[in-house]
Amino acid sequence: MLFLCLSMGTAWGHNHEIEQKLREVDATLEEKANYDASKEERINRLRGDLRDAVDESSRWEATFHLYEEYASYKYDSAYNYALALGEMAANSPIQDLVAEAELAKVICLINAGLFKEAFDTASTISEDRLSSRARLSYYRTMVRLNYSARGYAQTEPYWDQYSQAGEYYSRKVLETVPENSRIWHEYNANFLMENRQFEEGVEEFAALLESPGLDLHTRAIYASSMGWMLQLLGREDEALLAICESAICDIKSSTKETTALRMLAEYLSRRGEVERPTRYVRASFDDANFYNARLRKLEVGAVLPLVEKNHYDSLSRQHKLMGISIILTVIIAVAAVVSLWFFRRQNRRLHEARAGIEERNRRLEDANARLAEANAIKAEYIGNSFYINSEFIEKMSQLYKLVDRMLVTRQYDELRRSLKESTLDKERDSMYESFDNTFLKIFPTFVNDYNALFPETEQIFPTHGLNPEMRIFALIRLGIQEPERIARFLDYSVHTINTYKTRVKNKSWVENERFEAEIMQIGK
Repeated sequence: MLFLCLSMGTAWGHNHEIEQKLREVDATLEEKANYDASKEERINRLRGDLRDAVDESSRWEATFHLYEEYASYKYDSAYNYALALGEMAANSPIQDLVAEAELAKVICLINAGLFKEAFDTASTISEDRLSSRARLSYYRTMVRLNYSARGYAQTEPYWDQYSQAGEYYSRKVLETVPENSRIWHEYNANFLMENRQFEEGVEEFAALLESPGLDLHTRAIYASSMGWMLQLLGREDEALLAICESAICDIKSSTKETTALRMLAEYLSRRGEVERPTRYVRASFDDANFYNARLRKLEVGAVLPLVEKNHYDSLSRQHKLMGISIILTVIIAVAAVVSLWFFRRQNRRLHEARAGIEERNRRLEDANARLAEANAIKAEYIGNSFYINSEFIEKMSQLYKLVDRMLVTRQYDELRRSLKESTLDKERDSMYESFDNTFLKIFPTFVNDYNALFPETEQIFPTHGLNPEMRIFALIRLGIQEPERIARFLDYSVHTINTYKTRVKNKSWVENERFEAEIMQIGK
């Protein structure tokens, strides 16, 4: 009854429920390899069925099941089995089989973001020669194709064209299936969503999620659609719960052509979290690479700078706190040294007065006890607040050893110089290295294609990652056009960004006005 009760909890209840749901996502993600292994076992069994098939009907059924298993798992394999269906259907006089094979190819092309090719393939299907069952499959596929293309185009006149076509085929589906069947409610909910009737759409999807016998993949789609609408309605906690549910179902069903984890990473990143968004966006990127979905790679790539920027800001805050901790440690250590010196001086002056010596010894013991307690509190505070990962623990350990050694050897000036050094630049370089590696996975030919825009004398091939100029245009390639955002990410001034861009364009054989358009063509 999760989704029927979303609006009934208090703020505390929602926060508690969200954390529980996020932990469920984390636990499911830990088991991802096991779910994928089960998926591979099912695929292997179906391959065995295909090898053992003795007639055309059995071969068609086994091939179609393999296509269905791969449809949201791996694009290349799904498309190959769709082609195999087409070859078998070509020898059959049954038009439904031909249509099923072509629709399988259309679904694969939609998942890959190849919408023109999908429309071209769909145009070969003759609707009036199909049975009612095959015609319904055709309508459902055309609904998905038109709304997916609309979401990708995001501009007129195509937005309106795709909207009208999507609405037309949605009505065809609703007219074809029995009213109040699950398919009718599904397409009615989708129709409400696409027409921005979000309150009604949420209610429809909530009811659908209570349907008995829902498979995981279908449940993920319903929950994702519901989460998207709840987010636009401003019901953020409920939206987050729905997106979590979608991500869990996607992982359990080994769905690689998915958006839930990416949406979850973006959503949590906007709420200020760092560790989970980083983990989720990397898992989403791995899925997009595994499926070979070009569109999903671009969508994940657009989220990466936001997640990495939050990660960098978090590291900066931690470094500032670590600096304060070091200063407190030095103050405590100096206080201990001064106390010891004072004790010895007083001991020499008052050695004839035993009572005075005993009194001062007692005071010193009290001071040492307070210092020990302060050190214990300090260690607990540092352990809980600053040592977030093993890398920081190692760095702090080395720093404490350095401070202790220099205090013992009284190298105060050297200690002061050491404490003025900062590893922030190294952390920034590490962030840039992480960005470079991730970006070059998305656009492996970027360096070569970028250099192709320059004469040979101006071409540069960095030994590792990207140089600063390339990194600016890598961010532009990801769709980050504003100099202010680029400057914040790279820790430059806006003037420096504009100077770099002008200098690079002047070196290129491409006209300055066309240079960024050429950059946007890289990887297409």
